[in-house]
Amino acid sequence: MTITIYTITDENTGRECTNCTATKKALDRKGITYQSREMTDVEREAFRKAGHLAAPVVITDTDTWAGFRPDKILTLTAKES
Repeated sequence: MTITIYTITDENTGRECTNCTATKKALDRKGITYQSREMTDVEREAFRKAGHLAAPVVITDTDTWAGFRPDKILTLTAKES
């Protein structure tokens, strides 16, 4: 399964968003492999138009969501088994 996480960085602190970090840590704890990319302005606008108003935006082969979603991460664990 291919999983891509589109993250954003806080311009004031230079740190990745809290939900982005939480999502990556949760995936790491579950041993789920993913690719992480900094969201471009064009991608951010496209995600916004698609209704994804929070970061990160996670795209898998079968699902897409925005924000830190432990429930969605659990479904990925079930599919990996």
